[in-house]
Amino acid sequence: MTTPLGVFNNQLIRFFEDLSQSFPEERDIKNALELIKLAKLSNPRLIVDLFYEHVSKELKEPINREDADLVVAYAKTKIENQFNEISPALLIFQKYWPNLSDSNRKSIWNYLKVLCVLCERA
Repeated sequence: MTTPLGVFNNQLIRFFEDLSQSFPEERDIKNALELIKLAKLSNPRLIVDLFYEHVSKELKEPINREDADLVVAYAKTKIENQFNEISPALLIFQKYWPNLSDSNRKSIWNYLKVLCVLCERA
């Protein structure tokens, strides 16, 4: 049986795998994916705690509204002030969001919405 924590971690890994495939030039995404995989083995709770602290707590409602402007501004501030395993995902908003296709944007919003829900359950 998979726990809510396990489901969250697996979904976050899938998200970073997709980001890594979409942005192969971004080494930080690949590195973050490896760190998340290691953390899943050694301290899976850390991953959900980081996501809650740096994404879900402040951005759950803006994510549900698909408020890109607010998320981009938040990402820029967060990355400038504190870098962690979640930061490469925030980097996508800061660096690439204006040029992403509608389907890529929709995919990212869907991942983030699901991750916020799973974060609450974990």
